[in-house]
Amino acid sequence: MKSASFASRLASQVAVLSLIIALIVPSICAAVATKGASVKKVGSPMRLTALAASANQSPECTPSTSNATITIPSPISIAPGAPNGLIGSAGSVTVTISCVNAFLITPNLYDDFFAWTGNLAALDSTSAPPGGAGIMFQTNVPGIDVLLTAKQTQASSTSTGPNGTSGWQMGKISCQGYTNNYSCTPDPLSVKFTAQLVKTGPVAPGTINSIQLLQIYNSDSVPADPNDPQTYPSPSNSFSTLTLNAVTLNMSTCNVTAGSSNLSVTLPTIVSNALPSSGSVAGRTAFSIQYSCQSANKNWALYMTMSTANPGTATGVIMPSASCSAGAPASNVGIQLLQGNLQPMPFNTAQSVGNPPSSGNFSLNYYAQYYATGSPIGAGFVCGTATFTMSYQ
Repeated sequence: MKSASFASRLASQVAVLSLIIALIVPSICAAVATKGASVKKVGSPMRLTALAASANQSPECTPSTSNATITIPSPISIAPGAPNGLIGSAGSVTVTISCVNAFLITPNLYDDFFAWTGNLAALDSTSAPPGGAGIMFQTNVPGIDVLLTAKQTQASSTSTGPNGTSGWQMGKISCQGYTNNYSCTPDPLSVKFTAQLVKTGPVAPGTINSIQLLQIYNSDSVPADPNDPQTYPSPSNSFSTLTLNAVTLNMSTCNVTAGSSNLSVTLPTIVSNALPSSGSVAGRTAFSIQYSCQSANKNWALYMTMSTANPGTATGVIMPSASCSAGAPASNVGIQLLQGNLQPMPFNTAQSVGNPPSSGNFSLNYYAQYYATGSPIGAGFVCGTATFTMSYQ
């Protein structure tokens, strides 16, 4: 009986003695940071309390920013007829993730932290990323997506986000050691996100709203070891987001230059016998219409349409106005418009004028001439008005 009591007291004393040694000389324990060691990291009461509050949830790693923003330069001009594909300039942001603090609040000697994305914004599953890399997000503007790529691990979409949402694994951070002698590799993990707009179909001007593209969180996978007591079946809370700034979209346009918007063409004075019969022409005078485009695109197809309120029976002929501010109108005379190739300009019909030059500035050449609509010719003034419209696609 006495022997039994003595054994019990001895066991108790040894247990107390071991605890005292562990508290007095933790450096001795830290000197043997090998897998299978019987001594754990020493945690502060605060750390242990935080750990107990979320025993099943991975502790959060620490990002360089809790709200990373990708800024795409704005506004972006899209040329009419521009092919589908990347448009505008790309924007990038780098997020670094450190798991040192997360490791120090676990009681384990080894923790493998995996950084993940999750809760992705709405994806476009019908449009492939240009070049085949990255993922495509929908925007509120029809015909426009956002292409997101990432390094070191490329952006992708799998059901690996929290609660089965879409996301991808960005990297792994392995930590080991004790409170006073530990290491994490890499420290920190660096992830670069790049976004660029993609034209996927017909587009109208508008503003792309700011989009929260994704959230960032981590999991903690503890290597199997009897001396690592704590596992974490649940991922951490989200500790950072990635957001795209709002972007304004403009449609590039062509405009008549100031000197051509209200163009006056003065024909020379002629004598009546210069138009001896119906259909005769005289006094041909050249003029040009100057255009300027915000962003030249050789894929544009440009068209010119002319119209008049007083068309004649012959192609391109403007009948004289009932009154002319210069004086009494001539009789049996109209004004005929010719294209640059000297062919009569048909009214109300779009005529192809080719593609704009790379400079974005171009000149359309035309001619005006007297046209005898009957005979004989009566002296007087001839005046008329035509309206021209430039279209492109």
